[in-house]
Amino acid sequence: MTPEERDAPIYATFTELYSRGFSLDIGICVFVAGIHVAAIALGVWAAVFAPADWALVAGVWALSHFVLGSVSTTLYTHRLITHNATKKVSAPVHLFFCAFGQIFGVQGSVRAWAANHVLHHGVDRHGKKEIDPYSATWFPDPLRNFLWSHTLTHLFNHPESDERRRAYKATRHKVIMWQDRYYGLLTTFWLFLFPMGLGYAWGGWSGFFALLAGSMIGSVLVQHNTWTVNSVTHMWGWTKGLRSSAANNYVWLGPFGEGNHHGDHHDLPRDYRNGFGWSGWLLDPTRYGILLLRALRLIGPLNRASKREEAEVLASRKLAKLEARSRLCTEASELYQQFEARVLELRKDWLEAVSRWESLRKESKLMQQATARRDEIAHEIRAAKALVEARKEEFFAAVERLHAQIPSYAN
Repeated sequence: MTPEERDAPIYATFTELYSRGFSLDIGICVFVAGIHVAAIALGVWAAVFAPADWALVAGVWALSHFVLGSVSTTLYTHRLITHNATKKVSAPVHLFFCAFGQIFGVQGSVRAWAANHVLHHGVDRHGKKEIDPYSATWFPDPLRNFLWSHTLTHLFNHPESDERRRAYKATRHKVIMWQDRYYGLLTTFWLFLFPMGLGYAWGGWSGFFALLAGSMIGSVLVQHNTWTVNSVTHMWGWTKGLRSSAANNYVWLGPFGEGNHHGDHHDLPRDYRNGFGWSGWLLDPTRYGILLLRALRLIGPLNRASKREEAEVLASRKLAKLEARSRLCTEASELYQQFEARVLELRKDWLEAVSRWESLRKESKLMQQATARRDEIAHEIRAAKALVEARKEEFFAAVERLHAQIPSYAN
């Protein structure tokens, strides 16, 4: 399936959804609309009418809510639970996020969120994008795609399918199942009763409205922060993923890294990281939290893509761009075929060099106690790494030469 076929629209208008089994969820519509109206009204009160001290308290509470909800969504619900970035998550981690942190994400229970996200990624394998709840390619125009993937999808009941039933019936940790059962009560307590009660006890009605304002504003901010990953990263970006419409954006940390390397994430979803290279470190602060939990032994060993897997993705992206460009005209196609064998040969050499380097690194770890072999292996590793860089540069240079040779005009 080509990217064009994959991203072709399947619905013409929103009204068509009703004939396909969709229906508005009135309860969710009222809740989402209610917290948005409350956030605007209380935000105006805090900015214009509230005492200065309580306006500051409202802002700090909103920011704290936003950070906690965003981190809980991306670190726990997304990477650790949905994508199994580690095979072991300790009970204290489950309890902290399920009974407290994840509630501030205001996007449904961990179980429901993970089920929807499994469906979202499943499309990369089976291609049935009609069951992807967050799809940003269902409609023929960008406006409808943005509105749907960003907000409207959360307001609808989606039709049943075998994939949907399996995703929702997946066995989860007992703490996650408990949270799913009592999610409504937990949300009512942490989003409404707790801030209102604490605020009133702290400062009377000014405290009551200040903390409630922070809670409502924080709820809206964290929702749109996460929803932007569903919409923007699947509509616009610098580097397209291979297996989905997701793209790398490099423009914001929403939520805390998921948006910046979203194409990388869709290509290697089980990786505990969200992106490759130095920009992956700089633009993915969530991985620091995961590494901290690992250092404290609160989670098990982390899943990480091998260097060869990363190299295969990078090489395949380069070739995909060339293939798209070679379709511009007959001369370009003929020229592409002429040089393709050499480019693919260089790609093979690069990947083999990466595999050799990785095997030497593993051998080095096993031989750390054998001093007679240690220096020799260290020298081989340095040589293998240099070979990897050389092969990579040869491949990239060949791709660029071929790219320059392809005529830039259409038939």
